[in-house]
Amino acid sequence: MSVPYLSFRPCSYHKGKDCFVYFYALNPETEKLQRVKVRVNHIRKTADRDRYARLLCHAIDEKLWAGWNPFAEALSAKALTVSQCVGKFLDDKSRTVRASSMKSYRSFCSILMKYLSDNHLDGKFCFQITREHLLRYMEYTDLNGPLTNKTYNNYVAFLYLLFDFFVERGYIKDNPAANLPKRRVDRKTRTVIPPSDRERIRLWFDERVPLYIYVMLLCYRLFIRPKEIMLLRIRNIDFDNSLLTIPSSVAKNHCDRILGVPDEIMGYFTTLRNLPEDWFIFSDPKTYAPGQRATAPTRIAEKWKEMRNALGLPESYQFYSLKDTGITEMLEAGVPAKYVKELADHHSLEMTERYTHKSSAKKILEFNNLRF
Repeated sequence: MSVPYLSFRPCSYHKGKDCFVYFYALNPETEKLQRVKVRVNHIRKTADRDRYARLLCHAIDEKLWAGWNPFAEALSAKALTVSQCVGKFLDDKSRTVRASSMKSYRSFCSILMKYLSDNHLDGKFCFQITREHLLRYMEYTDLNGPLTNKTYNNYVAFLYLLFDFFVERGYIKDNPAANLPKRRVDRKTRTVIPPSDRERIRLWFDERVPLYIYVMLLCYRLFIRPKEIMLLRIRNIDFDNSLLTIPSSVAKNHCDRILGVPDEIMGYFTTLRNLPEDWFIFSDPKTYAPGQRATAPTRIAEKWKEMRNALGLPESYQFYSLKDTGITEMLEAGVPAKYVKELADHHSLEMTERYTHKSSAKKILEFNNLRF
């Protein structure tokens, strides 16, 4: 087993009114050599005291050369190297998070550990990793990229999550990632899609991939996320009551959601009634027909981009623009924001009210008949 700290100065014997053996060892908390004294005044006879001091110096020097460090030994049992702490983080998360999240955690940890290893920091105790170390790490990741502002902020957010775990477990007292600077990220540039362009989009898919229209409708009418859509199974449909359940195992917030299904969508769902209930509603990556295998949510964006390029539509028309469009039009129709919030599965009413600005502007314009 490798020992993180080997720096020291061998023992010496100080004789005088106060007789003691002393040596210097690296204190891992300060990263400086610190003197350690062992008094021998308790031995009355000078000859015996000198002999004991020489033997003690020899014994301590042997331990120091073997890698012993009195400061490291005095630390609590939770004083682990940063490499060990990262391993414990991954082990804990592997039992509590989804496979997709675990994949991201492993990727972030792999990049961090490579940096620490390349800079001979992986053997340091966890509490020795400082804010300055993390700032240099962020410079390292950006130089190897460079990273977009959003991705850069994701790295910072992960560092906070990782070291916050270390704080909870008692490996460190304070989170060195707590005040790492983030970069400005402009608001999303998705655009509400007007009815005329929605009709063009619908006709394009109707001629090529008709079932994709129902994927769009689930986003536009029910505000369901792409990943949730592609993981829906036939058993999630309540055919008798026109309801659709987004199970907690699929939902982003890990809570079941029950949605009322409009007739336009329910008309297609009824054709699936006699199929195996464990089949996915959208399975085939080309036709979006139901089947036994799940299709990656990225397929939705790929097909959407193909359509957008074919029709020459702006890049601001993203698949998720359908959700923005549905929310905006529902609010403009007078549906209370609190109901739209529940349907959109927003964390707060403030998120929903972001969509009310245009609606409010239009309402104000109706009454703004002031004359100068």
